Amino acid sequence: MPQPEHLLLFTLTTVLIVVLPGPDFVLVTRNTLTGGRRTGFATAAGCVLGMSAWAALAAAGLTVLIAANPTLVTVLRLAGAAYLIYLGTSALVRLRRRWRAGTLVQAADPASGGEGEPTEGTGVHGGAPFWQGLLNNVLNPKPLAFFLTALPQFIDSPADATLQTAVLGSIVVLVTGAWWLIYILSITRLTEFLRRRRVRQGIELGSGVALTAFGVALALAA
Repeated sequence: MPQPEHLLLFTLTTVLIVVLPGPDFVLVTRNTLTGGRRTGFATAAGCVLGMSAWAALAAAGLTVLIAANPTLVTVLRLAGAAYLIYLGTSALVRLRRRWRAGTLVQAADPASGGEGEPTEGTGVHGGAPFWQGLLNNVLNPKPLAFFLTALPQFIDSPADATLQTAVLGSIVVLVTGAWWLIYILSITRLTEFLRRRRVRQGIELGSGVALTAFGVALALAA
């Protein structure tokens, strides 16, 4: 087992990495603010399960095999990039349709003032929230890099490396789950403010641009 001081340092390191904004952060935020707390929890559950899969692969020693195959890593990276770009561009296209629909409504009824709800629902698109969170993690090579580079530094003895990797991987999963629970419960307190149509549109626009940018950056990464 890792030494207690190593466990504490690893936990703090994991917290810093988990809370760092990335595609998961954008996805959970967008789905929570546009679909509600239940949608946010579903997305987060997918993220946690995806991280659990990476932790299991690391404990089984399979992450080393994956990293040793450049073709597989490239396919994983490009697939993850394509999925992020799909989520981002889908959000932007959907927002454009809403804006056009809103313009038509205002032209037909000037008294509307542009504050009515869009004709298209504001639910989550691009797949079920759970699957969005899961695929975003499974197709993301960053957890692979974490389990290959950061985690091994906290293993005390090669003799029981498998057990220690399993313990450290469990900490990653628990920290990830706790973070999303706290975060989602915090941002859903803004419900009243987020009911405004323009605020929702701003969230959709920001998330669409961010997810697309993350996808392009991932595709171009060496």
